[in-house]
Amino acid sequence: MTPASLLLALLSFSPPAEDAAEPPAPEVSDVDQHTREYDEALERVRTAQRMANEDPGRGSVQLRDALHLLQGFGPTLAKDPEGQDLRTMAQLTLARSLLATEEAEAAREAMDDAIRTSRGDPLPTKQFGPGLTALHKERAGALAKQASGTIEVECRIPCRVYINERPTQPQTDGLVPGTYRVWIEANDRSQPDVQTSVEIGEGLVAPIEFGIAPEPPPELPPKKPKRIMPRWAEVVLMTAGAAAVGTGAALWAIDGTCPNGVDPTDTDACPQVYITKTAGIATLAIGGAALLSGTIMLTVDEVRAGSDRGSEVALTWRVQF
Repeated sequence: MTPASLLLALLSFSPPAEDAAEPPAPEVSDVDQHTREYDEALERVRTAQRMANEDPGRGSVQLRDALHLLQGFGPTLAKDPEGQDLRTMAQLTLARSLLATEEAEAAREAMDDAIRTSRGDPLPTKQFGPGLTALHKERAGALAKQASGTIEVECRIPCRVYINERPTQPQTDGLVPGTYRVWIEANDRSQPDVQTSVEIGEGLVAPIEFGIAPEPPPELPPKKPKRIMPRWAEVVLMTAGAAAVGTGAALWAIDGTCPNGVDPTDTDACPQVYITKTAGIATLAIGGAALLSGTIMLTVDEVRAGSDRGSEVALTWRVQF
């Protein structure tokens, strides 16, 4: 290679570009994750159902496990009508598969679970042949002869209740005896969900408590009643009124009398007499009003305050004529 060609090769050479960094995987929200897992559980039931139809012995095991997995999505399944229909068909497929493998007792248990889950809704057993129809008739009759029970959930906070992955009321009556799956969730999701199994006996009530009720707010001390006037002002008003009443009464009493106490008709000895009637009446009226107002206000305020001090305000005066 000539120097010129070597130089040209060096100039045209470029190092291999570094592998472009892979874009970060999009974040998956909890809701999306839950939806994906629920869809996978439904698909697993469909697959196990097909397997049970083709190979009842092996498929029944797979189908039982798939149904158990689906039960872990209680509230989601309860709100999905198509999922409910799929679950019903899978339950009946399981019962038929167990019948086909001569597992009679397990088939009865599977049918009982389907009956308890349906809670009176018709089951499409005719689609599965006469054998399953006969099993359903037998088990429905046997369960109907037993006294029904009740699941009673005490929601200490607003909550939703699901029994066998179906929405229901906090108190659910008419349940045939057997085992029920109960799922309870708070409406505001403020407290963890509760999942439990409840065994219902004939005529029995199964009580369940859910949620911790919030503590009531502390009681505030009662507000002190607002007074019309300060107590001291009411007492002063009464005292001033009483004094004015006494003064007015005295002025009225000395009206027309002589200052030195002599006979007012003796003009020589008593050239001037008191003319105080008008002033006495006015002073008496003003003082009476003040005394009455102060007394009323003090009485009202003391009653409002619920005073138990036994305090009394007594005002006594004496006017001599």
